Amino acid sequence: MRNLENLQAWEAFLHTAKSGNISQTALLMDLDIAKVSRLISGLEKELGYALLQKNCRPFKPTRKGAQLVSVATPLVRGFRQMIEFSEGTAQKQLFRISSPIEIAQEFYSEKLLAYSRTHPSVQFEIIPEHSANALLRGEADLAVVNQWPTDTTNLIIRPFMQTATPVLCTPEYIRRFGLPKSPSDLVRHTGLLLKTANRHNTQFLYKGGEESGILKWKTLFLSHDQLTLKRLLLNHQGITVDLYFGHVLEEIKRGDIVPILPGWEREPWVMAMVTRQDQELQNAELKNFALWWNKSEASSALERVFNGRKIIDEAVRRMTDELLT
Repeated sequence: MRNLENLQAWEAFLHTAKSGNISQTALLMDLDIAKVSRLISGLEKELGYALLQKNCRPFKPTRKGAQLVSVATPLVRGFRQMIEFSEGTAQKQLFRISSPIEIAQEFYSEKLLAYSRTHPSVQFEIIPEHSANALLRGEADLAVVNQWPTDTTNLIIRPFMQTATPVLCTPEYIRRFGLPKSPSDLVRHTGLLLKTANRHNTQFLYKGGEESGILKWKTLFLSHDQLTLKRLLLNHQGITVDLYFGHVLEEIKRGDIVPILPGWEREPWVMAMVTRQDQELQNAELKNFALWWNKSEASSALERVFNGRKIIDEAVRRMTDELLT
């Protein structure tokens, strides 16, 4: 086999270019030093030029050698991963996903587990919601965010869903405390609002091009968890403007939760998946997963939004009919 076609020869060169030391390469690859030296020399002979400056310690890549490092690194890594996968010896990778916990529980967990079963080298850990800065600090590998970062340097942002959410409460809450007719009426009610690492609580509602005044509440309850808001809502504790309708579609369908203030909604959720550009360049597995998940979730989210809007529109019609009778 020609050295140019020998994966081991390219790995020997890349390891030595990085460490500057053939002895370290030999230890890393479990080869003797002479073998490593022959592999690199064989590459140089077939290429017709030197890859390493061997007159200095530690070794440094030549100009052409440095160019080859940038070109060959992702190719060699990809071939090695392909071989390991085919042989069933692929090293497992753990991808840490930062996500709003309720979305991970409701929509992501089973999908991620299924991906692991078809991609045995990939495992997942769901971690609490963070901003995209967690990626830059090395605390996460992929972040699901509803607030886009202002500085997108070294970030890849893939949007997958945009939707608004109506104002919600229960019929029992209305019976006890009355029905607000406008956003200004909320000053006499309890607000159940979301406040997360990425967003402050909602302060305005929108209807067409109209913006409400700043929202004022008699009592305010804040949570980082939408499922807590859902539980309080179902216990008739208040009104929410921040609960993603995907969490309560069945309850809206049954009439246990009703949309109020027709047409008024909080600003749209704009959901996106964020990764680091340098990590995707170095890790084909991460890039492939991010592309797959974004496409899969965009399709699922579109279906949820379409079905959800039909359910909400029907609930609004029912509510309007009841008020007119």
